[in-house]
Amino acid sequence: FELKKAGVPNHRIMDQVWKPIDTLVNSKTSSNPYLDILIKYLPKLTGNELEMVARALSEKVNKEAARHLLAVFKNTKGLNKSNLWAVGRALHVINDKRTYSEILDLCKNRDLGMARSKMMGILARMRTKEAYDVLVDSLNDTSVRGDVIEALGRFGDIRAIALLEPIEVDKTKYEFKAKNTALKRLYRAKDRLQNNNN
Repeated sequence: FELKKAGVPNHRIMDQVWKPIDTLVNSKTSSNPYLDILIKYLPKLTGNELEMVARALSEKVNKEAARHLLAVFKNTKGLNKSNLWAVGRALHVINDKRTYSEILDLCKNRDLGMARSKMMGILARMRTKEAYDVLVDSLNDTSVRGDVIEALGRFGDIRAIALLEPIEVDKTKYEFKAKNTALKRLYRAKDRLQNNNN
């Protein structure tokens, strides 16, 4: 109701009128003008409602929302891994550097399982030794492995080639594509390094 009152435009698809939150998630309408309302409800929501708000907040301009999204991980009662995954994805999209140390700690917490998967990509942006070590330590965690492999490729440290090459991946899973893409990136980085040294 508050989103509608604040002016979120109505969208009609076929004979169905979207709710305001559906409009923010499924159209090009930015959630940024409605940030205060979304942040206000974020700690009060669970389940699908929480996921929808997290998806609505998933815009780079919503830096202010990052610390509120992080707070969701401090009280996970009533939330499942899928709910938390949506929050982690929002943090990945927003990419607020001020949250990096807290995200690093969340990525270390194996109890969060797949909820950490999209946040692993943030570790590649950090490019610190500790971030690299967390990625390497998470490589055998099947709940996040595809995203860890992708992050190692983006990180660009050619030492990861020796770690990724022997990994067996299921051709039907995202890990397979992630491994091929990561290795291509790392081989290119290795070639550039060798060319610069010659």
